[in-house]
Amino acid sequence: MHVDHGNLSAKLWLDPDVRVADNHGYSRRELRDIERIAREHLEQLRDEWDSFRTSSDGATESRPC
Repeated sequence: MHVDHGNLSAKLWLDPDVRVADNHGYSRRELRDIERIAREHLEQLRDEWDSFRTSSDGATESRPC
């Protein structure tokens, strides 16, 4: 999952747990908040990812690690 705001950008993995994969500009506190929000909505985010992957390829693929 990507989180962009202005010149700030972060990439998070959602499996097996939420974790920051890459960060460009967010503070540690902001990253903790982003991770917390992602965890609070993890099931919905995973479902949306699965729907996106299914509709964009026409085939269901595994979630990224």
